[in-house]
Amino acid sequence: MITLFFVIGTAGCSKDEEPAVASAGPGAVQASAGDGERSALRYSQCMRDQGLTWFPDPDAEGNLTVHNPDGVDQGKLDKAEQACRKYAPWEGPKHPIPAADLDKVRQVSQCMREHGFEKYPDPDAYGSVRLEAGKLGADPDSVAFRTARQECDKYMPRPKSSPGS
Repeated sequence: MITLFFVIGTAGCSKDEEPAVASAGPGAVQASAGDGERSALRYSQCMRDQGLTWFPDPDAEGNLTVHNPDGVDQGKLDKAEQACRKYAPWEGPKHPIPAADLDKVRQVSQCMREHGFEKYPDPDAYGSVRLEAGKLGADPDSVAFRTARQECDKYMPRPKSSPGS
């Protein structure tokens, strides 16, 4: 099973039983991650520290996409996920996002459906969209899907600037 998690800003998303693909959205990655902070980069480092040497870093946009290799030891993966959960940005405190931002994420979902991905789900109250390739009826790595996401991202809420920046 392939599962893709898409996280908006600091919103959280639940963990699926067997995440073969996971993605943490914009704002989740920081250039250097301290030992105790939640970030996709720190999570990736931790997963490698647990012996999953194939585990990738997030991309330049802060998205973390993971494809489990064939034959991965599920027990070892589960143990590593448990050990690294404290760094996972999607495991942090969950707070509903502002209504205006939630409306924007709903626009992204609607846009994806208009681009031919009829089963693309709406976000939950936290702004999280959980995509499961089997239920989605499409490959999230396909050119068509990535092209639609790129087009629909124009509706995505932008991270709020921190004071003094």
